[in-house]
Amino acid sequence: MQKKLMKNIFILTALLHAPLCAADAPKPNVVYLFADDLGWSDISVHPGGSIPTPNIDKLFKQGCELKNFMGWCVCSPTRAMLLTGRHPFRVGTGPETGGELEKAETTIAEGFKANGYRTGVFGKWHNGDDPDTPEYRAAFTEAFKAMPNKKLKGGLGVNEHGFDEAWIYYGGGADYFTRRTVSGKGPVSWWHNREFRPQDAGYTEDFIVQHAMEFIRENKSQPFFCYVPFHLIHAPMQAKEADLKDVDPKVTDATKRTYAAMVQALDKNVGMILAELEKLGLRDNTIVVFTSDNGATKDGSNLPFKGGKHSVYEGGTHLPTVIHWPNGKVNNDTWDGLCGALDMFPTLMAMADAKMPETRPLDGKNIWPALRDKTVSPVESYYWSWHNEDAIRTADWRMHRFFDKNELYDIRNDIGETKNVADANPQVVKSLTAMMNGWSYSLGASLTHQAPPAKLNSKPSPEGEVMEVSVTVTAKAKPNDRLIVPFATFQENIFATDSIEYDIATAPDSLQRGFYYSPLKGNDEKTITIYFKRGEGIDQFGREQANGPEVQGGPGVWEHRVIGLCSSAPGIVPRHGIVFKGGKPGTFKIYLDNLRIRHADGSSTPIWTNTKDTRFKKIVDSEMFANVAVRAVSASDVRK
Repeated sequence: MQKKLMKNIFILTALLHAPLCAADAPKPNVVYLFADDLGWSDISVHPGGSIPTPNIDKLFKQGCELKNFMGWCVCSPTRAMLLTGRHPFRVGTGPETGGELEKAETTIAEGFKANGYRTGVFGKWHNGDDPDTPEYRAAFTEAFKAMPNKKLKGGLGVNEHGFDEAWIYYGGGADYFTRRTVSGKGPVSWWHNREFRPQDAGYTEDFIVQHAMEFIRENKSQPFFCYVPFHLIHAPMQAKEADLKDVDPKVTDATKRTYAAMVQALDKNVGMILAELEKLGLRDNTIVVFTSDNGATKDGSNLPFKGGKHSVYEGGTHLPTVIHWPNGKVNNDTWDGLCGALDMFPTLMAMADAKMPETRPLDGKNIWPALRDKTVSPVESYYWSWHNEDAIRTADWRMHRFFDKNELYDIRNDIGETKNVADANPQVVKSLTAMMNGWSYSLGASLTHQAPPAKLNSKPSPEGEVMEVSVTVTAKAKPNDRLIVPFATFQENIFATDSIEYDIATAPDSLQRGFYYSPLKGNDEKTITIYFKRGEGIDQFGREQANGPEVQGGPGVWEHRVIGLCSSAPGIVPRHGIVFKGGKPGTFKIYLDNLRIRHADGSSTPIWTNTKDTRFKKIVDSEMFANVAVRAVSASDVRK
């Protein structure tokens, strides 16, 4: 009996002196510091970094550097990856910038809020448009009074995505002193929650840091999630005079001085936020993440990587990243497991021992057990598509797939992607191709540089009115000469899962090669851009549209074509037309009908179906192209 009593006393004493269990420990705060366009070697902690960044360097040395952390090559998709844990194509935010997150997407802020956290965002959103409030609508109308047809697309606003407190601007590339767009157009975008605040004057980054620190102070007694998407060091290149004075006088080039001043200002701001956490006694139990949204522009440094922003080589997507959490023993270390922005939502929730909310299916993985125990990452691959290529990254390889070639790099031994080893590793190419196909099929991606799936093909069905376009090509028109004939406009959003499809035919007396349909952007001959360039605009038969392929079946026979629009998404493809090439004198007479956007769910949106959809302005004859005409005729007029 006495032995049993002594045993119980020993157990009770041990329990009384044991540390609090995880369930009773205070929840850790989370501060996510998100630089804009910061390259791998824009910070001095990395070899080659020439701009001093002592505060960021200290954080990298204190924390655990994630040596293989991936994002997108432009900002909106990477931000959406963090917020949702889902691939940008699933949430309508890639591959280009823009897109509006749906309310139905569950965000990391909503996840933390459901677990009792206060949530705040301070800086650049770029995952949706300014809200449509009376004050903002008035400012929009005034700013675009010379463009009365320009319509306001009101966004949800960040508070609808789980943020309790927000000081935010919605676009990208805004002026640092006025928060206007780079070109000076449009109203100021600066908000406190849903309060439009164009009257606030000062440097954007000062506001961001000021309000982030206020949020931290106000919530020091409760757990908080603080998301700080800095504007620095995105264009325009604008620095405060005080920051320019701190740049090494040996840097004399004006652009380099401004860039260095902005990087150093970012470093100071990171230091201020970390110092505030320290001052409030919150540093040890705060998970701090520092990263970038994509690689640097030509003004920065992505060494030793190839490429940069607007590139899916390592330099565009391999991001400088560190996590520091003293109480969680995440410090003084590195981890080389493959991971990235997709994985932050489930990982940070797990680190905080918070319950994951119900979400749409995630692409991101919880890397916390692997990070904590320094084991192999659960992340198998990252996948991108950008203009005329898609790419995949695994722990060992990076492969880029173009219309007519593959590039394969042994990424463990060739981080600079200097030697293409595709020919020497056919089995690796085959395996990675299968993985890439698995990704693109699961996403429903309509790749512009690859032939669409056969299931999207269908029989042509012209009826009623069809469009006839005729052009005379003179002997002076050389193969490199071209004429663009716009005939329709379209002002609705397209997504990476959309395709373009149409029926096309030629007349018996027409030249049979040297023309093709393409989406266009630009308002006049000097600014107009053709979307379907070499290596892009591949139809279901595997043909490049830029080569001007003949219509199968010959004159008078209709053909149906399907082409992916992924590279143009998200956003608006405003104009549509036919491109004619020189090189052979004669006359083109072609017909087109049923031009429409085909969506992932099988529905479609028409662009041109009959006369009412025609938007054609008379084109003056030149010495190369003459007699340009666009008109609607009866489908029955098209004969062999």
